[in-house]
Amino acid sequence: MKSLLYSIILLLPLFAFAGIPDNDLGTIKGRITTSDNRNAASVTVIVKGTNKNAITAEDGTFTIHRIAAGTYQLEVSLIGYQTQSQSVTVEKGKTTTVSLQLQLSDTQLREVEITKNKNKFADKTTEQVARLPLKNLENPQVYQSVGKALMQEQLITERTDIYRNIPGAVPNFAVGGSQGMTIRGFSNATGMRNGMVTSAIVPLNPAILERVEVIKGPSGTLFGSNRNITFGGVYNYVTKKPYEQFGGNVSFAGGSFEFARFTADINTPLNQDGSLLFRLNTAAQTEGSFQDQGYAKNYTLAPSFSYQVTDRLKFLVDIDLTRGDFATGTYAVTDFTNVKARSFKDLNIGYKRSYINNGVDISNGINNIQARVEYKISNAWTSQTNYLFSEGFYKHFYWTNLTLLTDSTIARSVRNQKPETFGNIQLQQNFVGDFHIGSLRNRLVIGIDYNHNYNKLNRVTVNYDVVNINQPLKDLNADKIDALSYEKGFSATRTKSDSYSVYASDVLNITPTLMAMLSLRADRFTTSGTYTVATGKSAGDYSQNSLSPKLGLIYQVWKDKVSLFANYMNGFINLAPLVQPDNTILKLKSQQGNQWEGGVKVDILDNKLSGTISYYNIDVTNATRNEIIDGKTFTFQDGEQQSKGYELELIANPVTGLNIVAGYARNENKYTKASPALQGKLATGAPKDVANIWASYTLTRGRTKGLGFGAGGNYVGDSWFEATNTFKLPAYTLLSATVFYDQPKFRLAIKGNNLLDQKYWDTNGIPQKPLNFLGSVTFKL
Repeated sequence: MKSLLYSIILLLPLFAFAGIPDNDLGTIKGRITTSDNRNAASVTVIVKGTNKNAITAEDGTFTIHRIAAGTYQLEVSLIGYQTQSQSVTVEKGKTTTVSLQLQLSDTQLREVEITKNKNKFADKTTEQVARLPLKNLENPQVYQSVGKALMQEQLITERTDIYRNIPGAVPNFAVGGSQGMTIRGFSNATGMRNGMVTSAIVPLNPAILERVEVIKGPSGTLFGSNRNITFGGVYNYVTKKPYEQFGGNVSFAGGSFEFARFTADINTPLNQDGSLLFRLNTAAQTEGSFQDQGYAKNYTLAPSFSYQVTDRLKFLVDIDLTRGDFATGTYAVTDFTNVKARSFKDLNIGYKRSYINNGVDISNGINNIQARVEYKISNAWTSQTNYLFSEGFYKHFYWTNLTLLTDSTIARSVRNQKPETFGNIQLQQNFVGDFHIGSLRNRLVIGIDYNHNYNKLNRVTVNYDVVNINQPLKDLNADKIDALSYEKGFSATRTKSDSYSVYASDVLNITPTLMAMLSLRADRFTTSGTYTVATGKSAGDYSQNSLSPKLGLIYQVWKDKVSLFANYMNGFINLAPLVQPDNTILKLKSQQGNQWEGGVKVDILDNKLSGTISYYNIDVTNATRNEIIDGKTFTFQDGEQQSKGYELELIANPVTGLNIVAGYARNENKYTKASPALQGKLATGAPKDVANIWASYTLTRGRTKGLGFGAGGNYVGDSWFEATNTFKLPAYTLLSATVFYDQPKFRLAIKGNNLLDQKYWDTNGIPQKPLNFLGSVTFKL
């Protein structure tokens, strides 16, 4: 509560400053429709005689800010059609509203868009990757984006299916149900939310997402050091925002293993001038399991509001409340020392046998409240104030661990947690500038970041029983687990930490085609350590300072078409002091990850072909390692790790109606200086080869217009399941296909997943879905 009040107090001066009206300039706001009264999306509107223009949104609306008072001609020009114009008068400090109807139908407009060969999967427009107004070809960092067009086409209901469209990304699963991905050989269990740090508990439903952005490489300079950051990269969930027209859809889906899903997306203006907007996304789904036990249920309520107070000032509030209950995937397999099998394919414990039951499950949730204030200070500078309160929790949590004692016997132990809370509060202030010093263009962000992280844990692990895989399983009972837990005693602890950071990142145009990025972050981390309720004492308090630089070069050998790039990027992880066996204190420095990367980005053939190819090398230093001296295990901070490889992304629209997205990545992540058990070993869950492809074709003319077909595949090479590199996660190939029929008022789709009926396992050793099907119907409002 103190942090919340502190955040509000910090915001008040900005609100007061932001309220200064702009009395010298005006705004044009409008809507373009087709001759049959449908919204005209992606149409360019030009204010003749100025450099001002806009592109209409999906609802046909557009807004053009900061126009000097006077009378102008608005022009809309489409190839093959007569240019249309309309006179408009702009007054100081006022918004002028206009409407313009094209002399062509919705069908004709779509045909015009198709002739432009729009590459619908290639949009990489983003506000948060660089926190600067940079196009992909101007950014020396590699990033990918999976948008709603691809998510809709693939009928995605789980985040893991989104990740499979990212070159080199492999889905992974944290204990407790968080879905994440391994990037460049490093595992990351939680993502960011609209550029901010979320709770460790993230039961997020894809229904609320506009897109997912994956930012490759150590990214500590802009995003700091927290549980969301790894040296392989960070991913950012961008949620859906309100727009200026009534619209939306309602969707129903059903499929294999008792899957059922309802989603609704409703958007509407709340006042006559469209300055106050509201959007509601909600979803509820339930599913059984192909195994003998397992289920998953969740629901989400996600309202968002925006308020354009003046031409300069805008507020945005974004909320989501999610609750989930599940028993699917609530166990892990460990210890392969005493079994003959060296891979899950050879492990004879039963693919459809879960070794749990539905009463030993997890109940969790998350509350996210996010706010943003945007204020245009001048033509050159904009203020962005961001706030996020994110708190996840477990009502109860039963996680079963299966220890393989022999080829036929398994010991079951259960980690019992209840209740537990994980929270994060972040306040961030950015000043973004786009200005010239002499003839040199600068795009600069200066930021201040405060992050407060806390948790309240209450947990115990109990040994439950030993079972024989050749005999009927004994009951795994929650009441018995609770009785054993209370007998042993729960461990209740509390921790909290604070990070204070300042950062700056500048992209300098040395020439129109040569750009340099220089960035630096200074970070102060402090924690009071862990408070143990039983003793009433805290231990492990420490503070740590870190600097995180970032450098980049971009040279456009063909302006706005082909760029050569190179970067150096840094990330860091804070490490607490350790007590050595001789009772000395080892004060640790922050662990460092440093990447060198180079490559090529292209966007050619009128946006029909775009892609990236890059080679990178990531060196991890200041890692800890153990060494036995005189029979005692000491810790040293001279460990090293190296991850290197190359990646290729290709997004194409070669002919009308055909869209392709594909990727390939090769990675090797190895411990180059470590304890004897890890020396020279590869990181777990990090396959060397990963490939993805998706292609779809939509008929664009005739009676069958809107009928489409899509198919794709994913290949994930084998990797090591445990650190000593003796037991493997086997390679697998997934094929999927879809048929859809998209019309202005509805959309029908059916999809088959894992069409080869492959057996494969996740990073906890849990079998994944065999062949399954989904069908959906969507009604558009």
